Amino acid sequence: MKKIIVIISLFLGVNSIGQSLEKYIEIAKQNNSKIKVQNALVNLEKEKADEVASYENTTFSTGVFALTPETRVGSQLFKVGASQELPWFGELDAKRELVNAKANLKQYDVVLSEKDITFQVKQAYYQIYQQEAITDVLKENKLILKTYERMALGALENNRATMSDVLRIRVQKNELHSKIFQNLNSLETLNANFNRLLERDTKAGLNIPDSLSVLDILVGQTSINKHPSLLQFESKKAVYKAENKVIKKSTKPKIAVGLDYIVVDKRNDSNPIQNGKDIVMPKISLAIPIFNKKKYQSQFNQVKIKESLLEDELQAKKTQLQMALEQAKLDIDNAILTVVAAQKNKAEIQRAINVDLKAYETGILNYDKILRLQLQKIRFQLMEIEAIKKAYIAKAKVDYLVINEK
Repeated sequence: MKKIIVIISLFLGVNSIGQSLEKYIEIAKQNNSKIKVQNALVNLEKEKADEVASYENTTFSTGVFALTPETRVGSQLFKVGASQELPWFGELDAKRELVNAKANLKQYDVVLSEKDITFQVKQAYYQIYQQEAITDVLKENKLILKTYERMALGALENNRATMSDVLRIRVQKNELHSKIFQNLNSLETLNANFNRLLERDTKAGLNIPDSLSVLDILVGQTSINKHPSLLQFESKKAVYKAENKVIKKSTKPKIAVGLDYIVVDKRNDSNPIQNGKDIVMPKISLAIPIFNKKKYQSQFNQVKIKESLLEDELQAKKTQLQMALEQAKLDIDNAILTVVAAQKNKAEIQRAINVDLKAYETGILNYDKILRLQLQKIRFQLMEIEAIKKAYIAKAKVDYLVINEK
């Protein structure tokens, strides 16, 4: 029954660690100023759809004849008119399609920023774990050195140790004491910066695990093919396609329709039929791109050049991501090997220490030797912590590079 309780406790502990990290990631995403700005830019781009899909301003005009021209039915006094330019069929839809394509492209900036902040939070989280774990190791070993110091002082009274033994132990104990406070100062800065990353109160408390195991790191089949920075290229293709469509529609004639209304004064010298009848003149105009064809051809060529670069850019990005992925996986493997080696060496050194302590019961303890062994053990303990941090940061890098983050 006890074993079951321990297993359940361990499971819940690991689960809560995962939950706390995920909670920090969500807080960072919600509070991150860059992501907020990019979301606003996406909404701004979408808002342009109504702007570009609108007709040009309706033109109203009026004028008074300085010299009133005479007509058969009277003099023309003044004229008012209105005209409206109409886009070619489908031009507004093409512009709306281009705006939506650009909004979709900007959406990938949001996704990439979310992945960036996720990696940064994980990286900072594991750095804090490392500093806390180092502090615990140093405190633990400081207590062990205190025990050795007491043993040496007791042995000194019986001429089984020298004052030199006591002083060497004190020097190392003082060194650990100094490193503990240096670590605590570093932790304070790391905690504050972590909260800054989450854009919240720098003194907010953090929930960091006491221990992490490399056995929890699992990397299965991975692929970079659905990474947002690669999918972004498909979105760029859609933008260029929409740009071509807009340019093509822009080469079509522009039609304008309107109406002029001329007020005519009555004649007093005679009374012809429709005397003083005002003039109503519907009108239509056509603007044909004759002398500016080079402008549109240049626009077509610019889009074509951008499209031709896409494949090379895509391949370069794929290569970059694949190299980063392979390096991250290699870093995980190497870190795990370092952890295993450090754990084995720790165990061996502890056995050697235990043998020497056992011998102390019947003889003289070699304080110089046991001090060297203890410092070696500390070195391997710190090596293990460093390797665990590197393994988890490398796993975070893998999560960043592949689409499904675990």
